[in-house]
Order: sequence, then C-alpha cells, then structure tokens
Amino acid sequence: MSPALAELIKQQPWYEELTPAGLEIIAQAQKCEKAAQPRGETKSVASLLEFATEQAWYQDGLDEREATALAGVLEAYARSLTDDYATPLGPILATTLRDALFDVVVLPESGSMVVLVSANRADQGRKALGLAVSALPGVEGVVGKYPYHFLHIRVTSRLGEDTLGLSYNEFIAVATNSIDNETVIHEITHSTLYGIFPTWFEEGFAHFLEYYLTGSLDAGVRDYMLELRWLERDTKLDIRANRGKSTIDYLAERARGFLFLKSIYDMRGIEGVTQMVRSLRTRSLTDQELMRAIVADGTAEEQQRVAAVVCKQVVGSIRNYCVP
Repeated sequence: MSPALAELIKQQPWYEELTPAGLEIIAQAQKCEKAAQPRGETKSVASLLEFATEQAWYQDGLDEREATALAGVLEAYARSLTDDYATPLGPILATTLRDALFDVVVLPESGSMVVLVSANRADQGRKALGLAVSALPGVEGVVGKYPYHFLHIRVTSRLGEDTLGLSYNEFIAVATNSIDNETVIHEITHSTLYGIFPTWFEEGFAHFLEYYLTGSLDAGVRDYMLELRWLERDTKLDIRANRGKSTIDYLAERARGFLFLKSIYDMRGIEGVTQMVRSLRTRSLTDQELMRAIVADGTAEEQQRVAAVVCKQVVGSIRNYCVP
C-alpha cells in the first residue's frame, strides 16, 4: 500500500476500532491500488477514498452498512481495472459516492451483497437502486446464489436507440428511459446465469423471469405472439445449426425461447423451472445438449411431458422426441 493511502486510512475514525467491515475496506483498498498500478492510476484510489470521506453520509459517522458499501465500491473499481470488458468505473463512481447510491442486501443464499449505482441524475440512480434491491431476492429464489459479491448498475443514455439494458458479469447498464422492474430483473438474470447458452435460452429465460416476477406471464405470451406475427414467423423454436442469423431471426428466437420456457412452466410450475435452471446455470451447452438436458430433468413423467412439448414446438432436434 502506498504511503499516501496508508496515511489516509490511519486518519479515519473507524481505524481506531477496526470492525470486519473496516478491515474489508483496507483489504479492498490494497487490492484496488495493486490493480491500478499497471494502468498508472495508483493515485486514483486514495483520491476516491478521500472523496468518500468528504460526503455527508461519511462525516456523520460510518456505520456498518456504509462501511460494507464503501468496501464494495473499492472492489468494483478494482474489478473494472482488471477486466477490459467491464464498465470503466473511474469516471463515474463519484456519483455513487456523492449521492449515496449504494445499499447492502442480505440474501438467503448469497449472503451480504453490495448494490452500487452510478447515475448523473440522483433521482434516476435512486430509482434503479430501489428496483435492484427489490428484484434480487426474487431472482435468487429462482436462479440460485448470486455468483459475485457486488452488483454495479450504470444508468446511461448511451446504449443505443433500441437497447434497454446490457449485462456483463457484475456490471449492468440500464438506459435512462428504461429504469423499470422488467429491465432491471432481465439484466440481473443475465448476470446470475453465468454459463454460455444459445440466444433462445439466455434471452428467453431472462424475459420469462421478468414477466414471472412482475406477475404478467400472460401479457408476455400476448406480446411475443404479436411480435412473431409482426415478424411473419411461426412459434416453433428452431435449433438447427444453419438457422438464420439476421436481426429478425434473433427477435424470433428470443420470442420462441420465451414461449417454449413458458410451456415448461405450465407443465412443471415454478418449482420445476427453478430445478431445471439451477442444474444448468453454470454450464455451457449447445442447442442440442441444452435440449437433451431440459428433457432429462425432472421425474420420468415430467420428462415424457416435456418431450411431447419438444416434439410439438421445436424443429431441428437431432433426437426424435416424437417417438415414445
């Protein structure tokens, strides 16, 4: 740890009686400074911590929640410095600290998790933060333990005209005009599914969960049936290797994936969907492998019923699910 950062930490009131959260701040500060060295940004770590000490929420006494969140800020910054695909956090974490756009959620399976938001407008940031905190227990209840210690959400107007949100591991971006339950749930679901799946499953399941957790599955069916009619495509899921790759094909695959997974839900209920997804979420599967895994999940009777759905709703399977 650099002398400047060490001296800054020693000056803090919480340093006199270190709690686990205080120790975590020190550990993450060291980790962060190490991650910053190859990029020539070592001084930025002390600057970030000093900026935090200037905020009202810090100066009135750092409680355990705030200390845990500050450690999470440092961890998120370190992660962004070591992963070229992650959101660059250096320029935007000031809004997180300035407007206290953070919270700590204790989840049944994941334990303590820090939720961070960066947003130019504090009202938009607070809205995104509230939605994420509310959504996390529901997503975890279906998909399982969240695989990271923090979640960072960037609220931005730079995603493109038709993009509502993006997700990469612990990092989510949400468009300023799409700060809503559906988008936040959708992107958190992507972060929690950390295998590599075909579009129809990855997107179809994220859409399924956003509609399920908002109590609007029937509306989702209507939406995607209308979309397929508009695209002039039928409802059958196509898993052939040589299927189309155009934008229309992508939209159709997403809609068909949702409808297929909704059919699984209609037969097996949310318990069956939960069991299926938890068995798959960390794996990387091709279309054919994934379909075999879905059919093989559950009781013998459930397997037969799912196979019947595949026979009726899926084209391109190399296994004939129409044969009992």
